Amino acid sequence: MGTAPATTILMALLLPSVLLQSVTGAEKTFNVLSYGAKADAVTDDSPAFLKAWSAMCAAATSSATTMYVPSGQYLLHPTLFSGPCVNGNITVKIDGYLVASSNYTLYGAKGYWLKFDRVKGLTIQGGYLHGKGSALWACKAGSGTCPSGAT
Repeated sequence: MGTAPATTILMALLLPSVLLQSVTGAEKTFNVLSYGAKADAVTDDSPAFLKAWSAMCAAATSSATTMYVPSGQYLLHPTLFSGPCVNGNITVKIDGYLVASSNYTLYGAKGYWLKFDRVKGLTIQGGYLHGKGSALWACKAGSGTCPSGAT
């Protein structure tokens, strides 16, 4: 008998939250670590980012969707984030560092490092981008054969 009032109070406190989520829809978050990212600045995390992006982009929800990049250093080779996405309220929230490879020839062939194409309603929040451009600029300043598409 002593726990019934406590349970009733707890249910009364939780019920508005449950009802609000069912009316508005809960925001869906897709954490890149859940899709295999290592955040060690050594492993190419591009495949994990693309898996998280694909899942988020295909999510049919009336609320916002977020691709979350927690703290850490994520090595990304040229990565194309393509739309259109089902949801038009997309956020990429970055709490870590996105790091390019120092092998600039990877980017010269593609002409980009990170690219968002045919995506509507995109917001990118926070984070740091480290393009590691010093080797390419040294090549451009010297007489090396540098890829033209990388700048």
